Amino acid sequence: MDKHNFAPGKITKCQICGSKNLINIMTLGNQPLANSLVKNANNENEIKKFPINIIRCKDCTLLQIDYVVNQNEVYHMDYPYLPGITLTVDKEQKQLSDDLYKKLNLKTDELVVDIGSNDGSLLRYFKEKGLNTLGVEPTNISKIANKNGINTIQSFFNKNISEKIIKEQGRAKLITSTNVFAHMSTLGDVMEGITKLLDKDGYYAFENHYIMEILNKVQYDTFYHEHLRTYSLLSLVKLFEMYNLCLFDAKIVTRYGGSIRCIVSKKERNKTQSLLNLLENEKNKLVDNCEETYRVFKEKVEKSKKDLLEIITKLKSDGKSIVAKSCPARAVVLLSYCGINNRHVSYVAEQPTSLKLDYYIPGTNLKIVDDEILTKDEPDYILLLAWHLSEPIIQKWKKRGLKSKFIIPLPEVRIL
Repeated sequence: MDKHNFAPGKITKCQICGSKNLINIMTLGNQPLANSLVKNANNENEIKKFPINIIRCKDCTLLQIDYVVNQNEVYHMDYPYLPGITLTVDKEQKQLSDDLYKKLNLKTDELVVDIGSNDGSLLRYFKEKGLNTLGVEPTNISKIANKNGINTIQSFFNKNISEKIIKEQGRAKLITSTNVFAHMSTLGDVMEGITKLLDKDGYYAFENHYIMEILNKVQYDTFYHEHLRTYSLLSLVKLFEMYNLCLFDAKIVTRYGGSIRCIVSKKERNKTQSLLNLLENEKNKLVDNCEETYRVFKEKVEKSKKDLLEIITKLKSDGKSIVAKSCPARAVVLLSYCGINNRHVSYVAEQPTSLKLDYYIPGTNLKIVDDEILTKDEPDYILLLAWHLSEPIIQKWKKRGLKSKFIIPLPEVRIL
C-alpha cells in the first residue's frame, strides 16, 4: 500500500495507521548515520547529519522517528554490520532457527527466505537442517554470504523480488527477518512482497526491538535513522490486519537488549496466551497510563546522560585513562547524544573481525581499533558501548586477565 511507503524527508503522520495525532516524546538532535563511518577524522564538514525526533502515535501507540533518510545512503554498499562475528548474536540466530524449525514443523526442502539476510548467518542454520534457503540483502555483504554458500540476491526486498523468487523457486513456507522489519521506509512494498511470496500455509517470523523493553531499559540508543519504527504489538496487530495477515504469537527474547519475536500466518489463528498477556500489558502502559510511562522514560534518559558525563569528567580530572569498547550502531547514538568524543575517551576498541576497524566514528574523532590493544594498554576504565552484552564481554576480558573497570552507561550508569 502506498500509505505505508515514505519518501525521504519529514514524516507528518503515523507510519502504520496514518493518524496525525502525534506527540513528540523527546529529541536526540541532529546525528550522523550510525553505520556510515569515516576514514578521515578531519573531514567533519563532509559529515551529513539528520534529525532524530522520537514521536508516539496516540491512536495506535507506535513509537517512531519523523525523518526518512534516503535508503541508498543508509544501506550503502559498504555497510559494515556483520551479525555472524558476534558470538552471542550467532547463538541467538541458531536458537531462532531451532525454535522455528520445531514450532512450525518445517520439512526438508521447504523454502525459507530471509529479508535483509546480511552475511547469511541465520540461513546457514536452516540450510544445515536441510531446508532450501534464499537471502535478500541490498549491500555488498551479500557477496560474503554467497561466498560462504548462502544463496543471496543483492537487492532490497519488494513485490518485484518476490515475483522473481516465485518464478524461480516457488512460494516460501517461511519468511524471516531479524532487526530489519522496523527499518525500511517502503514498508508497503515489503508487506505486499511478503503477502505475495508466502505459501497459503506459510509463516512470516521476525524479531525487532520491542517498545516495552526500550522503555523499561532506557534504551534511547536504539533510536537511529535505520530504526524508523519501534513497534508495539498493538500497532503490529493493526498493521497485519490491513494485509489480511494474522499475527498470532509473540514473546520477548534477549536479542539486542530485548526484542519481540512475532509469528504471522496467512490463515486466521487464535492468539496465543503469550501474545494476549503482552497486549494487556501494553494497554496498561501505552494507553491507560501513557503520559506517566513516557514522563518517567524521558527523565531516566536525561539522568543517564548527566550521570555518565559527571563520572567521565571526574575520572578524567583524577588522571584516569578511559577508552571505549565495542561499536554497534547504537554506540554512535549514545556518543552523539552525550557529546562524548576523543577528549573523553582515547579510542573505541572493536573485535578484530569487524569491518569497522581503522574507521572513525563521525563527529567524535574516535578511531576504531583492534581490541587486542586493551591487553597492552590496560586502561583504568572502559566505557562499554555494547552495554546490552555486558555480561559475556566482561566475562571474556576478565578471563584474559584484564584489570580495567567497566563503565556501563544504561539503563543506569554503573561501574563494574
